[in-house]
Formats: sequence, structure tokens, C-alpha cells
Amino acid sequence: YYMAGSYMNGRVVDSLGGGICQVSTTLYNAVLLAELEVTERFNHSMIVGYVEPSADAAIAEGVKDFKFVNNLEYPIYIEGTTTDKYVTFTIYGKETRASDHEVRYESKVLEVIQPPADAIYPDEAQPIGYITVEGAHIGYKAQLWKIVLEGGKEVSRTQVNSSNYRMVPRSATVGT
Repeated sequence: YYMAGSYMNGRVVDSLGGGICQVSTTLYNAVLLAELEVTERFNHSMIVGYVEPSADAAIAEGVKDFKFVNNLEYPIYIEGTTTDKYVTFTIYGKETRASDHEVRYESKVLEVIQPPADAIYPDEAQPIGYITVEGAHIGYKAQLWKIVLEGGKEVSRTQVNSSNYRMVPRSATVGT
């Protein structure tokens, strides 16, 4: 692992293995499209920009995990590859769904929570003139819906998950 950005207590901090959730999120979306059974999934504490709301799968050692099971009648094989900083998962198995069967996922934002006024935090450990600024994060309440089509016609619409993303105001830490 390398140091990269991750969320902690409403802030973006560098941590060992930061960004690994992009891998779990990519696998989560492949699992959804393959219609495997998701048994454990957590959203991020704050919204991420690389997928629609509720389409993410956060992981944090000992706290958050992503788990699924093969609920199909045949074995599957999962292949993960990386090319030029892009991660791809392909799930292989015996196709038992009808040839006109199609699955889509739709993110539905229920509420957008705008941050209030900026927050300023004095820090006695820093010299006068020191300042760092942390950008604001808009909060969201969202759902992910599975839409099944057969022959191009919608036959079902099922809620997959519900997610709450924390709102955080823009903040500045200033030396005193």
C-alpha cells in the first residue's frame, strides 16, 4: 500500500492504503451486474466522486467490509486487472439468464444537505500565520435501485440499498 487520501472524522487525510475503496467499489458494481448476492456493504462517510451516490462500497479494516456470495447454481470465476491506473473486474460463469434479460442500476438522491457557514479551528501547536483549508462536503441521502428489463420492457424495480453521506462545512485551521 501507499499513502493516499481517505476519510477520517469528516476530513480528508493521507493514510496507508487510502483509495483502496475504488477497488471494492468497482468489484461491488461488477457483483451487482452479475446479480450475485451482496451480504455486507457500507457506503462512505462522505460522498465520493467516482460513482453515483449509493453505488460505492467502502472498506476499513475491522470496521467496514464488502462481502458477497455466489447465489447462482454454477461456479464463478472473478478476474481483476489493472491498466493505466484503471481497475476492471470480470465475472465469468455459466449464463442462465434469458438473452433479452438486462439489468441496470439507478441512483436516486432523496436529499441534498448543503454545508453551513465555514468553521475556523484555532491550533495552539501551530505558529501565527499558519493556515490550512479543508474543502466542504455536501451531504446526501440516496438509494440505489435495481431495474430488470426483459425484451426491453421493465419487469421489476427493487431498492438495493440506502446511503447517508455526511455533510461537512469548509474549515480552516489557523495557528495561534
